[in-house]
Amino acid sequence: MFLNGLKAKSILKQIDKVQLARNYKASKGGVATVAILQEMDKPFDTKQLTKLCKAIGVKPKDVTMLEYVKTLTKEQREQPQLFSDKQVGWKGVFKTKSLKDFSATPFDILISYYTPENLSLKAMTALSVAKFKVGINPEMEAYNDLTIHVATDQEVVFTKELEKYLKILKVIN
Repeated sequence: MFLNGLKAKSILKQIDKVQLARNYKASKGGVATVAILQEMDKPFDTKQLTKLCKAIGVKPKDVTMLEYVKTLTKEQREQPQLFSDKQVGWKGVFKTKSLKDFSATPFDILISYYTPENLSLKAMTALSVAKFKVGINPEMEAYNDLTIHVATDQEVVFTKELEKYLKILKVIN
């Protein structure tokens, strides 16, 4: 129990360090890749995902998903798009290749589609090298470039608002 608290503090310290060094630079090439970080219990609706892709101007094959699960079962361990708390180590070090690759990939847009306060999801959002970060959690405004305040079951509203703000910010045409 005591060590879990120290581990959490080491992760938060690493997150703060990365956040201070982060500088947003607008990309001029448009949007080619999108990543969605979400909880497996409350996934982004697949019908709305195709509408989101169309609105942003990317193909569904260019969208990468990473889903958080509280604890992984034996079958889930073989799925690289799933991760749990045990795969995030001290100082926010990701223990699996799929998590390291996800955090190191410079996605054009990272959508953090989750609301609960969860250290593993927060670490993935903050430590990702995505160029533009979008979230829905009001408590995560410091980690995202854009926050749209909606619940996880409001994909229609989120898609419309995201498209509107990406056009205003000239991230998309």
